[in-house]
Amino acid sequence: MPSSAPSPRSHDHPQHNRDRVKEHPAAGTVLAGALVVGAGMTFAALRRTAPAPAPDRTAARGQRPLLTQNFATLLAVNLALGVFFGSMQVSVSAFAGVQHAAAAAGILYGLMSAASLLAGLAYGRHRWHTPPADQLPLILTFFACASLLPLLANSPWQLGFALLLPGAGVAPCIIVSSMLIESVMDRSVLTQAFTWTNSASAAGIAVSAAAVGRLVDGPGGPRAGFAVPCLALTATAALTWAGRHTLTTVTSASGQTPSTGSGRLRG
Repeated sequence: MPSSAPSPRSHDHPQHNRDRVKEHPAAGTVLAGALVVGAGMTFAALRRTAPAPAPDRTAARGQRPLLTQNFATLLAVNLALGVFFGSMQVSVSAFAGVQHAAAAAGILYGLMSAASLLAGLAYGRHRWHTPPADQLPLILTFFACASLLPLLANSPWQLGFALLLPGAGVAPCIIVSSMLIESVMDRSVLTQAFTWTNSASAAGIAVSAAAVGRLVDGPGGPRAGFAVPCLALTATAALTWAGRHTLTTVTSASGQTPSTGSGRLRG
């Protein structure tokens, strides 16, 4: 007599399989990797916008020291950027979970990234007459103040609006920081300087994500997590205000023109 029991493979319905593919945990990582590789190759192919090679005078003047006061300031800026990224990723996810809207976490973080993209495009199109060393503390002050807004959000849609302004501070801060690294660091240690600042940002992401992950599980919840990037950016803004004159003096004396948007930055 034929059995009436369901087939062991009856659960493999086409719709079920499609849902399982959509929810695969590796999908986001694969997509991010494809975007990074594709965008990187596209950027590398833009030969027309590449700066002209500068003469190498390293042999004539010897190698200069890497660790200077200006470099330490810019290292701190990139560390604070990493803290911002790591803290926000964890805090936004925790906030969405508390609000029973876990699926909205990616959208919320995407809104902040979109604001950064638009701000970066707007910054690049503007002809700035203020030196980068004077721009950096102003941008960081705006960035720190804007990072207070997520602390006031009580719903996912409020958080979405609250993330737009801090998102708008991300790209300009990265751009100006990179230009200052190129202008104040000697060419003999320039590659090392960029490597260390990128590593500082990565370290900030890793350490803050781990620390804030424990913090949001405590009594303060996601709001305690949102306070971390605000504090880090406030301290870094104060540091750049204190070192602004040194950065300005070195930039003016170096006679180097940053390759990124140099024609727009010399007023």
